[in-house]
Amino acid sequence: MEVNPSRTENNLSELREHSRAAISAFNTLERSESLLSLRLCLQKFLKEAEDISKVLWSSNNKKIRKYLRSVLYIKNDSPFYPAAFSGLETVFKEMERTLEGKRIEGDSKRIEGESKRIEGNSLEENPSQQEPAAFSYDPGTKTLTVEEKKYELLPLFLAVRDLYASLPFFDELQACTEMLEKDSQNATALFQKAILLYKARRFEAALQLTEQVLEIVPDDFRVWYNRGVILSEMGRLEEAIGAYDRVIELEPAFEIAWDNKGVILARLGRLEEALEGYEKVLKRNPEYAEAWAGKGSILSALDRKEEALEAYSSALKIRPDYLEALKCISSLFSRLGRFEEALAAYDTALQSTPEDPGLWAGRGLVLLEMNKQEEALQSCNRALELKPGFVPALEIKIEILSRISRQKASDS
Repeated sequence: MEVNPSRTENNLSELREHSRAAISAFNTLERSESLLSLRLCLQKFLKEAEDISKVLWSSNNKKIRKYLRSVLYIKNDSPFYPAAFSGLETVFKEMERTLEGKRIEGDSKRIEGESKRIEGNSLEENPSQQEPAAFSYDPGTKTLTVEEKKYELLPLFLAVRDLYASLPFFDELQACTEMLEKDSQNATALFQKAILLYKARRFEAALQLTEQVLEIVPDDFRVWYNRGVILSEMGRLEEAIGAYDRVIELEPAFEIAWDNKGVILARLGRLEEALEGYEKVLKRNPEYAEAWAGKGSILSALDRKEEALEAYSSALKIRPDYLEALKCISSLFSRLGRFEEALAAYDTALQSTPEDPGLWAGRGLVLLEMNKQEEALQSCNRALELKPGFVPALEIKIEILSRISRQKASDS
C-alpha cells in the first residue's frame, strides 16, 4: 500500500509522544501517595492512551490507520480498540462522579457540623468516622477499585509499552509488511517480522508469527530455534525444550540448541539430563567452548568441583578470554581455597571487562581471604565507584573493615 511518508511520520511522532507520556504517567501512578495524585496520574494515563487509540483507529484516513496497525501488528483485540477502550473511559467517568458525590456529601457534613458547633451542640469531628476513599489503586496487581468494582489497568499499560518498544523498528516492520502484502505466504518476511517483535520484547506476538511461519516451512530449524528462545523468555520452559529437541532432530550440528537446552534443563533442576546433553555435543565437537563451560556449571551444581575445574579449563584453552568461564573458574578456585589461582583468573577477566563491579567485588573477597585487607578494600571501593550501593561489594567491605578493626584492637 502506498502511503504519504510525511503523514506517516506525523502519526509515528504522535504515537511516540503519547506512548512516552502514558508510560511516564503510569510509572508516577505506581508511586502516588494521595488520592489527588492518583486521580491526576490516572487521568493523564487514560488521556494519552485514548489519544493513541485515536491515532490508530480514527475515522479520518482509515486506510492509513489500518496500515499503521498492520505494520505494528496491532489487532482488533488490542486494549486500544475503541470499543475496549471506551470501557475504561466509563470507569474514569464513574470515578469522577463518585469523587464529586463524595465532595458534595463532605461539604454538606462540614456545613452541618459547623452549624452545630455554632449552636454549641457538637464535639470535634472524629477522624475515624470519615468516609472511606472513593477509589484505590493496588500497584502490585495494577488494579483500580472504584466503589468496590475492580478494573485491571495492566493490559492497557502493556499495550502502551509494546507499542513504544516497536516504534524504533518501524521501518524494518514496514518492509516486512510490504512484502507480505504482495505474498501473505512469504515465510522470510513473516520470520523477519517475528524477530523484530522479539527484539521489541513482544514475545506473544513473535510466537504467533513463528506459528504462521511453521505452517509454511515446518522443517526450518532456524524457526524452531527462535521459537525455543521466545518460549524460554516467556518462562514456558518445557515447550522451549520441545522446540530445541526439534532443532536437534532437524540439524544436530546446530550446537547452540544443545547449549540452550542444557541451560533450561539446569533451570528445571534436571542436572543429569543437562550433563548428558553437553557430553553428547562435546563428542560431536570437542572444540565447542560454550559446551565445556555449560558442562562446568552443571558439574559445579552437582558438587563435582574438580571435574568442573577441568571443564572450565577446557573452555579457556579454546577461548582464553571467555568471560563467563573466567568468572566461574575464579569463583570455583575461591571456593576450593586456591586463592592465588582465583586472583589470577579475576585479573585476566578484568583485563577485558574492567568496568564489571561483580569482578572487582569477587577479587576483593579473594584478597580478603589472602589477608591482603588494603588491596581488598581498594577492589571493593572500585566496585562501589562503578555501581554505588552494590550489595556484594558493601558486604565484603564491611567484613574487611571489621577485620581491620579487630586487627588494630589486638595489636594495641
